Amino acid sequence: MLKELILSIRAYFLAHQFILTHKLWKWMVLPGIIYTTLLIIGMNYFGQTSSFFIESIILKTGLKAFIDSLNSNWLGFFITMGSFWLWFTLLLFYFALFKYLFLIFFAPLFAYLHLRIVAIQQAIPFIWNKEDYIKLVLRSVVVNLNNMLWQTVYLIPIVLVCTLPVVGWFTPLFSILMESYFLGFAMMDFGLATEKHNRNFAAAYVNRHKGLPIGNGIVFYLLHLLPIIGWITAPFYALVAAHLNTQEIKDTE
Repeated sequence: MLKELILSIRAYFLAHQFILTHKLWKWMVLPGIIYTTLLIIGMNYFGQTSSFFIESIILKTGLKAFIDSLNSNWLGFFITMGSFWLWFTLLLFYFALFKYLFLIFFAPLFAYLHLRIVAIQQAIPFIWNKEDYIKLVLRSVVVNLNNMLWQTVYLIPIVLVCTLPVVGWFTPLFSILMESYFLGFAMMDFGLATEKHNRNFAAAYVNRHKGLPIGNGIVFYLLHLLPIIGWITAPFYALVAAHLNTQEIKDTE
């Protein structure tokens, strides 16, 4: 798995060279700007509502009054830390939903770009096949809806556990790994779909090479630490890197 994580990180550097060499940067500008705009709007909305939501829970459950009555600094510290990690986990949950809506909405563009990437890599003329294109778009939508369902199911107990003292502080790590896995899964499925593998095979393949989707997703989120530029480039770079990874592992096998 460690080797696959390293390959995923390396794939982003290869993707950068691939994009520059074939002058594909123009294809990521528009979706990147739209993604960045929606991200800023969404995170602003989350910031306004999440703190109010957590504060309401503390007040309505009587937890704040109970803590004040005990006058315990240690208990107050644990509650404060628990509130922070709950906020952070909710942030990941919100970002996951935002990501899926973006991937579903932009499935037509990502499918088209992936078909062009395949043609460039195989050094063959790009021929647009309407039937194959529609199948790829519909499959992307189904895969993302399915992943969104399962990730939501897994995140619910994580949100509950994260409120527990000490133990709950480590739950965001699992949330990040899971979020990265499903993001990488969605990106890798484009390559597996164009190779005529069904969704069951793709799920088994990605599960067998967990390091690839996790690594792809981790770098995708790390790019968000670079404001604006990282936000614009992250989706397209993740798509190209996932394809290069899939091909590399396939050739090795």
